[in-house]
Amino acid sequence: MKKLVSLAIVLFFAATVFAEEYVASQKITQQVLSGELAQTVYAGDDIEPVKILYENTGLDENSVPEYSSTNFLENFGLSKRWTMGPVCEIAGEMRSDIAAGTYKAYILVQDDEGKFAKTEFEFTVLEKEKTLSLKWNEGSGNVNQTVTAGTSITPIVFDYEGITRYSVSELPLGLTKTLDSKKQKIMIVGSVNSDVMSGDYEYKVTVWNEKNDEKSVSGTIAVVGGQARTSIKLFSDNTSQEVLAGNEIEPVVFQFANVRLDESLSSFKFEGSLKGSFAYSVEGSKLTCSGTVDENSKGGLYTIRIIAIGENNNDTAFANVEVTRESVETKVTVVQNESQTLSPGDSIKPIVFQVENGSNPELTNFPGDGYGLAKNGGTVTVTGVVGENARGPYEVVLTVTGADNNKASAKATINVVIGSSSSSIASSSSSEASSSSEQTTGIATVAKSGVKFGYANNVLTVAMPNSAMLRVQVFDMMGHLVESFAETEASSKSFNLAHLTKGNYVVRIESARSVRTARILVK
Repeated sequence: MKKLVSLAIVLFFAATVFAEEYVASQKITQQVLSGELAQTVYAGDDIEPVKILYENTGLDENSVPEYSSTNFLENFGLSKRWTMGPVCEIAGEMRSDIAAGTYKAYILVQDDEGKFAKTEFEFTVLEKEKTLSLKWNEGSGNVNQTVTAGTSITPIVFDYEGITRYSVSELPLGLTKTLDSKKQKIMIVGSVNSDVMSGDYEYKVTVWNEKNDEKSVSGTIAVVGGQARTSIKLFSDNTSQEVLAGNEIEPVVFQFANVRLDESLSSFKFEGSLKGSFAYSVEGSKLTCSGTVDENSKGGLYTIRIIAIGENNNDTAFANVEVTRESVETKVTVVQNESQTLSPGDSIKPIVFQVENGSNPELTNFPGDGYGLAKNGGTVTVTGVVGENARGPYEVVLTVTGADNNKASAKATINVVIGSSSSSIASSSSSEASSSSEQTTGIATVAKSGVKFGYANNVLTVAMPNSAMLRVQVFDMMGHLVESFAETEASSKSFNLAHLTKGNYVVRIESARSVRTARILVK
């Protein structure tokens, strides 16, 4: 027990109370029944309870003599109560968030004469080593909840210790996070907006301490009945751009809302007329399209079209791309047999055209029906048989189409004269094989009726004056049948034999009117 007499109070008032025009009581005595007026305590720990008995106040024993005091609860988290005697008790837990330091407090009492006595307290607060912790408060709403859009959740509370910062991520719109630093609680409260998407929202509460250590707790808010409206619009300034075929486009950015995302971007459809190799990526609410335009694209205006697929609606956005092409000249030239003289029914010498930057070759003005076109890389080879009734010079024209639909052509001349033949081999009406060498590349019949045929570059072309049944058989030099073709109602037909093993073969061509044989060389 410690007893403090009024003399101590008088001395104190000499420096303080009197300066505030308080008159010191000469009769009040105070006695510390328990505890210490000066204590050292860790923040967050309980103080040693202090009980002080005030006597000789001249007041009724049931009266509280207090005139004023420090706000113990607000400043320190401590309680203050008076009991009969009168006795004042200060107790409780020192606030955990109070900074380390020395703090003063007081109680000022008054006697029946209006004079005062003051009791002073001194708390030396030490900083307690804080252990980082985060725990769900089991008395609050469950960490996992299902809620209808437009309604409230049961508040979710987490207790923490020793944190310097925190975050709560991925909550559905409408829910908010709050922090009560005095009670050391993080709370998730509120109503989910009615216009959110339905689905599971996996949120995460994370806390850190001053050492950047981390703890977290996760949960799921399952929302049903969302009325979200899906939208997508062009975000880039480049609503239209010009790009050379084969080059990269300037990335096009779209902004979207209320679209469910996954790794495959399955809630988007990528359409439009622009062809090429394109990639799509998402960051936040932005969708970016980048890539290269197909080098074979024709010049013109194309679109990039994105459809966003939502829970309640779909939306579409566009961007325009003007594709241009470098000026490329389409050329065709004759490189072999630009001019030749033949007799009716003869097989022509293969006419070879060199083609640059062109495709879809078309041949016109050939003197007969039996011709073929063989394209190989940048060359086009024409083979065929001159018509029986052809006479005079013919300008055979090969036309090709460029990438921009521009056309180019070249001419070769076939002069058809009776009695003139450039064929190197003639067929017979028997099974006797031609005596041409292995370097022979063309054969023809000069019969005035029946089957006419030619052979060049491994292609056998057969023509008949009238449509009828046609059968072609190919034998090796040992007499074994290696290939057979049958056609009906065909006035002209080409057979490519390049798939056969290189070497000499005998062909047998049979129609309703005649049979022809000849030896050929597959190269």
